[in-house]
Amino acid sequence: MGIKIQEVSIYHPKKRIENQHFINKYGHDLEKLLNHLGRKSRYLVDNNTENSLTMSVEAAKSCLKKANIKASELDIIVFVSDSVEHLIPTNALLIRDAIDACNCDLTYDMNDNCIGMITAIDSIATYMKSKSKYKKSLIVGASYGSLLAKSDCELVNSTVGDGAAAILLTNDEETGGVLNSAFHTDSKNHKYMVFPECGLSHIYDEELPIDSKKYAWVNHDVSYFSDEWVKLINKLLKEGNESITDVKHFLFSQFSHADIKETLNKLNLEVSSDTYTFVADEYGYTGCTSPFFALNRAIETKKINKGDLVIFCSVGSGYTMGAFLYKF
Repeated sequence: MGIKIQEVSIYHPKKRIENQHFINKYGHDLEKLLNHLGRKSRYLVDNNTENSLTMSVEAAKSCLKKANIKASELDIIVFVSDSVEHLIPTNALLIRDAIDACNCDLTYDMNDNCIGMITAIDSIATYMKSKSKYKKSLIVGASYGSLLAKSDCELVNSTVGDGAAAILLTNDEETGGVLNSAFHTDSKNHKYMVFPECGLSHIYDEELPIDSKKYAWVNHDVSYFSDEWVKLINKLLKEGNESITDVKHFLFSQFSHADIKETLNKLNLEVSSDTYTFVADEYGYTGCTSPFFALNRAIETKKINKGDLVIFCSVGSGYTMGAFLYKF
């Protein structure tokens, strides 16, 4: 039995903002960074009604509609985000209510920062394999990064996009689906990316400025991305007894286009749109959902076909890395 991605769907706000808006705000020195990361536009929440929960509900509804299944068929709902709308009750429970998943009894939230949806899919696939009574699981991720950024933080403000993605996992009599996973953690950068900066225990301190309650980003070296991704991918393939030449497509974190291309170069692979999908030039960086924004595009453009071996790979704050091997 394989645990397979039956459907994927994404949602983003309507307001689209181009690079020039941020270049005008922060100066032309920003243009080089935006080109390096691969940014042209992004979609941002610009009203008082949308948030990580509302975006997730829209993505969930779209996913179920595309899959032609009823919410009442769901067994598990997992919500993944580092920009949650509520801590109590769980957002997964609220999504259950919003889509009327009346028979879903296992609902919970999780946060593994930007590798969160990779971690969730790996965990739920393993769980579904061990307990065959769970047939259909909905994993919904959301990123509302524009809400978290400090007013003067050039990098976060100019590079993130807001959005949500939903993945429907189902068990299948055929083999394939989620085959294997690999993770790596090195906590050396944990002081450079903190939200809220003041800690939740001080979030109500009135004397603290609002920016101290937002996301503290300190510029630091991330040139290790490609080297560590190469190690992680090779580990994943070795454990799965697969060859890099068998992998048809890569779906990376969409944070840095340059690091994706460098990773493929170091793997001695062709750097072309046939090898990987990059969409952050249109959507901005959408955190834990970003590899699945790329998946949605890859499926739409028929870059991925039945039987293809694909690698999902991402990186999270602090830092953590996660990857899984998937057969369509």
